[in-house]
Amino acid sequence: MLVDSIEITHLLPCFADPSKIRIHARPSADLADVLPYLNTVLQRAIYHHAAPALTATREHRIICVHPQLVTGAKIDDADDARTQLEWLRETINETWERRRDVEPRYDRREKLTPLPIYKLLPGTNCRECGVLTCLAFAVEMAGERASIMRCSPLFTPPLAGKRNLLLEMLANAGYEVPSVFLSSADHAG
Repeated sequence: MLVDSIEITHLLPCFADPSKIRIHARPSADLADVLPYLNTVLQRAIYHHAAPALTATREHRIICVHPQLVTGAKIDDADDARTQLEWLRETINETWERRRDVEPRYDRREKLTPLPIYKLLPGTNCRECGVLTCLAFAVEMAGERASIMRCSPLFTPPLAGKRNLLLEMLANAGYEVPSVFLSSADHAG
């Protein structure tokens, strides 16, 4: 076991959402060595090797792990903070125990921005996805609030090339891609 505990040191108001809180917490061990392994295990995390720091989202929460500090934002309340920190402690310990079987990743995964997603959408503003424009849908997708599956025109034969490129881009950035499309995304291009 690498980490016995992650103790909350500060509960603060959240800047992003006044109904939520931010936290600062101190792990019982230095986490620098586990960060590249977490970068592999937490596929949607963003890792900064030079910092070093790893930022992960868990539902609406943002959790940032540094060697001797854990911060969180958009946390519901103190009980939720304890729940998230326990999840993190367990994930760190499980990852550390399996490190011989996990290839560490030192590369930085970039969060996608809406424009590259938008360029691969149909551009028809058909509203079948539930939002007014393809650009608004791209914003939702970049923020991981919408699935590619909501864009039904993208799954028609004329748009197969764009769809495969978008699926590949999403998968490479660590975004959730329906497993049924992973093989087609792997063969795009």
